[in-house]
Amino acid sequence: MLAARTDRRKFLNYLATAAAGAAVGAVVGRYVWIPTPTSTETASRTTSVAKPQPRTITETLVYPASLRAAAETRGLLIGSTAHEIEPKDTRFGATLAREFDSVTASSMSWAQVDCCGYKAADAVVKFASAHQMKIKGHPLIWHGALPDWIDENTPANTLRWAMQAHIRGEITRYRGKVYAWNVVNEAVESDGLRKTILLEKLGEDYIAEAFRLAHEADPNALLFYNDYSAEAAGGLHKAKSDQVYELVKKLVADDVPIHGVGLQMHLFAVEYPRPEDIVANVRRLTALGLKVNISEMDVRIKELPLAMSERLEMQRRIYHDVIAACVKEKGFTDITFWGFTDAYWTNELGQRGTDYPLLFDENYQPKPAYWGVMDALLGR
Repeated sequence: MLAARTDRRKFLNYLATAAAGAAVGAVVGRYVWIPTPTSTETASRTTSVAKPQPRTITETLVYPASLRAAAETRGLLIGSTAHEIEPKDTRFGATLAREFDSVTASSMSWAQVDCCGYKAADAVVKFASAHQMKIKGHPLIWHGALPDWIDENTPANTLRWAMQAHIRGEITRYRGKVYAWNVVNEAVESDGLRKTILLEKLGEDYIAEAFRLAHEADPNALLFYNDYSAEAAGGLHKAKSDQVYELVKKLVADDVPIHGVGLQMHLFAVEYPRPEDIVANVRRLTALGLKVNISEMDVRIKELPLAMSERLEMQRRIYHDVIAACVKEKGFTDITFWGFTDAYWTNELGQRGTDYPLLFDENYQPKPAYWGVMDALLGR
């Protein structure tokens, strides 16, 4: 669900240069780590911070049995995406049901149901219902998951009719079972609406039309706009966050039935937004009367020039600090991760790689990131 970041190459070149000089220390995210005993952690992007030590859990700490139980203490939903339920890997279903009380069914894309039907989505819905998990549909309309037959030669009226039929048909199928939908996904760039075939053929009103159609098909469902790199009101990716804010502000002003915004939160440990900038964004969105959630969170650590133990500690801290900041905000409702085990995670190119971005390792063992999320939910 990510697009290429145009500013990352320069930053990574700087990172490589800094990592090569031991006297400089390791450059991480919006911070600089300089291993001196007198440095202290601050929120500044330019101030030195102390190199974190590996986390230890003492016998005096008492934890709930799962993230699901911890989130319930705050009245939050916590979930994972799932394209399908893998019947041969019993650990997948068991962990999903134990740790989470919501699931985002990524098998509900237009392209998926057009080519393969509803088998995968139906299986996710059946599993979630059996384990008292709420279900979010994803993504209803996304330029990156259109049926293969839609191209530049498709007449505008044909595309509009097909979009209407898709929205009505899918939402009607799951009415009463799916509590929320990511209606429109990734329709914005840093300089305005993304140039897609949907925008070209249908005009900018296709976004409002999709929300209205979804609401007509199921008036009880919550409807969200969802996007990446739109997390922070200042600092990193501010321009795109501002564009998303302006879009949803206009939708609200035009009485379009939009209920919230999903902040994907695909983060790179070498470059990530400050928690206070994320909070500022959450507050301006909720001030519009919208709900806000983290919709696809992962934290990639492959590019950190550190030992694996230090990468995992940095990952833990990012998960903790971002979630701890968000859960305190009124109008923030839920957290969803882009999967939960590194065993199945792939990047946007379909590559398995070694990004290690999720809460459980390939053997379903909780990583430090898991405990970072747990601590954030418990206010620690």
